[in-house]
Amino acid sequence: MRNTLKKLFLIDMLYAFIASSLAVMVPLYLIDIELDVVSIGLLLSIVPLSFMFLRLLFASVADTVGTKTVEVLESIATIAAIMIYVFSSSARGFAVAQFGEAVRDAGFWATARTDIVRANGKKHLDRAFAYLIGIRQLADGFGRIAIGFLILYFSFQVSFYIMFVLSLLMLVLILTINKNPFCGFPIAKILVKKIFHKRSKTFWVDSFGIAMQQLVPAVLMAFLLPLYVYSVLDFGYSGTAAVLAVFSIVTAAANLLAVKYNFSKYTLLFSVLMIVPALILIPYLGELIIIPVLVIGIGTGCGNILTERLVSKDVSRSKNISTEVGAIYFPYMVLASLFIGFGGLAIENWGYLSMFYLCAFIMLYYVIYVRTLLKRRKD
Repeated sequence: MRNTLKKLFLIDMLYAFIASSLAVMVPLYLIDIELDVVSIGLLLSIVPLSFMFLRLLFASVADTVGTKTVEVLESIATIAAIMIYVFSSSARGFAVAQFGEAVRDAGFWATARTDIVRANGKKHLDRAFAYLIGIRQLADGFGRIAIGFLILYFSFQVSFYIMFVLSLLMLVLILTINKNPFCGFPIAKILVKKIFHKRSKTFWVDSFGIAMQQLVPAVLMAFLLPLYVYSVLDFGYSGTAAVLAVFSIVTAAANLLAVKYNFSKYTLLFSVLMIVPALILIPYLGELIIIPVLVIGIGTGCGNILTERLVSKDVSRSKNISTEVGAIYFPYMVLASLFIGFGGLAIENWGYLSMFYLCAFIMLYYVIYVRTLLKRRKD
């Protein structure tokens, strides 16, 4: 069982490395081919928009027929998306590639926690989930550093080919580790029943809190920081990748330390609160942006612990863990899609300052919301 868990961590790290590399590479590539910021925002919003529906679908499939079919599909989608990026030069082609990335992310997140529950059991589930996120964030950080130097010293095309090879490796690992048989997709009526059953008010209250905590870091990493650091601060490919890598590695370190030393909820909330002034200061600090990025990374890592506590309590007793995890993250993906799509328009009309201020407001509201929530439940 422990050996299986180690292999699952390896697949998770490989996924995070590939996904983070593409998350840096694609926005920079779109800037490089001189796509305007509004179009970039709309293209990047395809992933969360598609993800929110695909994740629920794949989660229910995984709960019904097992995880292997979904995990193989996610690997194939990654390979296809990379090939489209290599050979396409049109916005329509990039949109299809972004959909492929959504299939990859939806497939991974629909099965990742389920595999851990089956390998680890339900004891200390919140700590297992939080530890996994920390490990994944480390791989995320290394992926962002590596891709910056690959682009700088080689090219976008060579970098895409390297991601292609790593995606093939991930597919081989999945086929090696997951010995379950392949199964066809189950009857639609069964899936509908799993997805759309009535859930408690507490479930949706927690879901909204999770959405706010996850939203700002996701938008910063996928859209706002790459564009701002590269196009406004003129840090170049490696500099932009380095800033994003620092964010990921600091988030991972904070995450793992919070798990190891069992930080209190007040310590976690204070760390998250520090994100607010850090976001406000970003537009005024120029090349010293690394300072607020460090603070935001620490706050994000601590916020992840609060999120995993909510997730584990709401889904651990369910028979359909994949489906319930997908459902609890649904509001987050709706907000992320709208936020990234709106972000390009906001930057075009009101500048980057408006987006950083809006992110700060969301994090402030999150801290107030979750503090009230935890106090009410004496958690």
